[in-house]
Amino acid sequence: MSNYLSTIILLLLFSLQTPAWGATEEIVLTDDVQMSLGDAFMAEGDYYRAITEYKKLTFLFPDSERMSEALYQIGMAYYKGKDYKSAIKHFAKVRKAYTASNYSSAAFYEGLSYSKLDRHDDAALAFERSRLFDENHPDAANAQLGLCLNSLEVNDVAGCRQQLEEFAENYPQDERVPGARKSFALLDAYEAQPKKSPGLAGTMSAVIPGSGQMYAEHYKDGLMAFVVNGLFIAGALASLDDENYALAAIVGGVGLPFYVGNIYGAANATRKWNLSLSRRLRDDLSISLNYHY
Repeated sequence: MSNYLSTIILLLLFSLQTPAWGATEEIVLTDDVQMSLGDAFMAEGDYYRAITEYKKLTFLFPDSERMSEALYQIGMAYYKGKDYKSAIKHFAKVRKAYTASNYSSAAFYEGLSYSKLDRHDDAALAFERSRLFDENHPDAANAQLGLCLNSLEVNDVAGCRQQLEEFAENYPQDERVPGARKSFALLDAYEAQPKKSPGLAGTMSAVIPGSGQMYAEHYKDGLMAFVVNGLFIAGALASLDDENYALAAIVGGVGLPFYVGNIYGAANATRKWNLSLSRRLRDDLSISLNYHY
């Protein structure tokens, strides 16, 4: 790959020089050469130097037929460099200015960028744009799967199931359809698996500190909450038994935040438990559908 990059750079250097024997004819820098420079850096994984070269094309050749491609590649370079906000900006430019060129792919990666930022409503809208603009485009099929996995991010299992059904119906020749059909079993297993109740966990820890964490299978946290709160409660009760009400108030006042935190921690532990199940399902679906971005 480095040889490819070196060759492109050498060609550019030669193109900007006049031959030593005095010939007047020169090879002019073109949008194709400029695009090749960006592509070479992109292939090397040097995304920000690639962006620089693509942007040069947009400045030097504003009327180039490759303008849409350059803007799309800028978006892709930002996406691969994990600058998702900048990626969204450039993919949107492609959609708005060049509706017939790179639209479906730009909208698809715009949706992925929104998803990376946990902006799931915006992601769903972008995936829909990709899918509906050209249903025969390869990224339209990817967008349908993107809608499925995006639904899981907001705990909409029924929505994910519907998107899988539509994917199998709309793209019967896609090699991922068998995996999509197998994925229904994963959704069934997830829905059949009991979830933890944050309300129940909080109530349990309000009655017996740490028991809600135990319920959420956070055993170390539960034991710690039980011991710490038990010591404060025992200290306050002992002070009351000795009729040392001032000390009882101090111990109780210091221990109260730990008691309240124990209740909140129990509820939060169940949310983490449920989220881990959802994440595991999403990972399993990604493997089954061969969907990795």
